[in-house]
Amino acid sequence: MTAVLVHGLSVTAALWRSHVPLLLREGIRVVRYDQRAHGFSTRGTAALSLNQLADDLAHLLVTAAPRGPLVLAGHSMGAMTLMRLVERHPHLAPRIRGLVLISPPYGGISTRTGSGPAQSFLTLGRNLLASACTHAPYVLDAARRRLPDTSRWALRPHVQRASGALPLPCRKGLHTTATGDIAALWHDLAGQQPDPGPLQQLAGRIHLLAGSLDALIPPEQTGRLAACLPDAQLEIVPDATHALPLRHAQLVTDRITRCASPMLISQPTDAVTSAREATPP
Repeated sequence: MTAVLVHGLSVTAALWRSHVPLLLREGIRVVRYDQRAHGFSTRGTAALSLNQLADDLAHLLVTAAPRGPLVLAGHSMGAMTLMRLVERHPHLAPRIRGLVLISPPYGGISTRTGSGPAQSFLTLGRNLLASACTHAPYVLDAARRRLPDTSRWALRPHVQRASGALPLPCRKGLHTTATGDIAALWHDLAGQQPDPGPLQQLAGRIHLLAGSLDALIPPEQTGRLAACLPDAQLEIVPDATHALPLRHAQLVTDRITRCASPMLISQPTDAVTSAREATPP
C-alpha cells in the first residue's frame, strides 16, 4: 500500500513532514513530492495548468508507485490535482483504495471567500495583488529578489537539491516560483468549473475534510462538492483553518490510514521526489 501526498499552492512537500513518520509506523509506504514550479521541482516548458499538474502526477506514479493499491491525499490545490487525475487518468481508479481530499473547492478558487465589510476589504487586496502579479510580474520579481530569505515572498529561483535533502520548508514554497507562474496557476485554478462526475465512480472511497474556520476555501465549498457525492464522507473539523494538515496532522493521518486498511506492506519507506524527475517537459 502506498500513500501519495500532494501539497497545495505556495507550499512544498514539507507540508507532510509530521504525517510521514505516523504513516510509516502503520506500515504504509509514503510518496510525497513538490508540484511543478514548487520547491525542488523545476518549472519546465509546459504551460502551468491543473491538467498539467494531474499529468505530472500520473507520470510520477509510473516511476514511484507503478504497482499496488494507492491512497491519495491532497490539500487545496493538491486536492484539485487529485480530482483532475481521476478525470484524466481513469485507468488508475481500480488501484485507488481511498481519496482524501482536504479543503477542496467546489469548482475554482476565488479571491472572495465570504460576505461583510471585512471580507470586502480582504477581497479588494487580493484582487489588487492578483492584478499586479498578472500585469507586472517582472517588476515584482525584481522586488522579490531583494527580500530576505525569511520572507515567504522572496524569490530564489536557482535553489539546488542536494542528494538526500529534505524538502524546502513550507514557508519557502514560493521561493522558487516566479510571479508570472503564480499568476498563471491562480488564473487556471480560478477558472475551473464544477465537475464532480468523474469522482462518482470512487464516491464510496472518498473522504472530504474541511476546516470550520477556513477563510481561503470555506467549508461550504467542500460541502457543495459532498452534496454531489452522496456516498462520500464529509467531515468538518471544528476550529480548523486552511492549515488543517499542519495543525491536525494526527487526524489527517488517521483518515489516510482508514482508507489504507487492511492492505498494508511490510517494509514502508518515505520516497521524497521531484515531480520533474518523473515527468516530461
